[in-house]
Amino acid sequence: MAKRKDYPGHIRQRGDSFQVVLTVGGERHSSSLTGATREGAEEYARKEYDRLRKRTRRGGSGFLTMGGLIDAYEESEVPKKAERTQHSYRGGLDVLRHYFAEVKGDPRADHVGPLQVQEFLDWRSRHRFRRKGEPRVKKAPVSARTVAKDRTMLHMVFSWGEALEIVDRNPVARVEPPRQDPREPVILSDAQYERLLEACGREERPFLWLYVLLLGETGLRCDSEALWLRWEAIDLERGFLTVEGIRKGRRTKSGKARVVPLTQRLRDALRDHAAAYRLRTYHGKRSAWVFHHERDRRHATAGERIQRLRDSFDNAVERAELPADLNQHDLRHRRVTKWLAEGKAAHLVQKAMGHSDLRTTLGYEHLVPEDLLQLVEESLQPRAREVGL
Repeated sequence: MAKRKDYPGHIRQRGDSFQVVLTVGGERHSSSLTGATREGAEEYARKEYDRLRKRTRRGGSGFLTMGGLIDAYEESEVPKKAERTQHSYRGGLDVLRHYFAEVKGDPRADHVGPLQVQEFLDWRSRHRFRRKGEPRVKKAPVSARTVAKDRTMLHMVFSWGEALEIVDRNPVARVEPPRQDPREPVILSDAQYERLLEACGREERPFLWLYVLLLGETGLRCDSEALWLRWEAIDLERGFLTVEGIRKGRRTKSGKARVVPLTQRLRDALRDHAAAYRLRTYHGKRSAWVFHHERDRRHATAGERIQRLRDSFDNAVERAELPADLNQHDLRHRRVTKWLAEGKAAHLVQKAMGHSDLRTTLGYEHLVPEDLLQLVEESLQPRAREVGL
């Protein structure tokens, strides 16, 4: 019985070679195999057909376009990210989709090369996407950091497509990212940190005050971890809190749960906060959230989780007369930096912060100037002895 033909096309022998002709999505593809057997040519035809078919748009015909590639990546990969990360990814994908699908007419993904990638980066450097009350896209320069972020997003889309054999190569890898001055986090001194807490107002704004203290003492990620903290995740007796990795479809950045130690100051603050709010009822129910709304508002119900405190944080920064570019995430940087400056073991800092790679933790060492004192301490010792110190 003849073996079933499971590829659309034919194989012809021409001298000592075989010509394989396949039709995929209405397009003809021809390959020549030298020194192969008939069985080898048929096996090649089956594998090549499967590979080419993966590159066609699901349910459509022809090769996957850039719009189709971006859509497929968003459908497959974005839901796996944390909530806030999903929002960021979708914003970056919208930029790619607008340029390639609308501005450039949605070319085939396999036709995009390094030249087209560079053209995108040049275009992006001159176009800003909308904010509220503005046109969707307007001509205005953007920072090199923003362009680099969009290049990274395009790189991830093509890497994903290459791994699944949707495209043959990743053209972004051959295009250098724009040069940029990376943002250095604002590391508050102890006095500045206390000034920020004072500006939050423990009596007037107890939730904001506890929120800033929590970020500063634990280094939790602000929106995706701190504001998702539940009462059940806090163990005041042992002095730990648990950051959930995945719960009912919500995922943190790493997707892994971890335990974070509580300083005595934070432990006492959480105990006071629990005494004041844990047993309160809102509409007949207790809130499961540490950070929740106390009153019904236009877009919030009492007892529901507070989704953001960024504006309140920025206002406190202004009242404390701290650097205007200080943001919430800088308190996470401060926590890592202080632990390293105090000589805490890097692998324990990594564990508490939830870094997937120790190199990420060690990357904060450049923010710790204390180790530089070793360069002058030894040189000062002889002089100290001379003057009798």
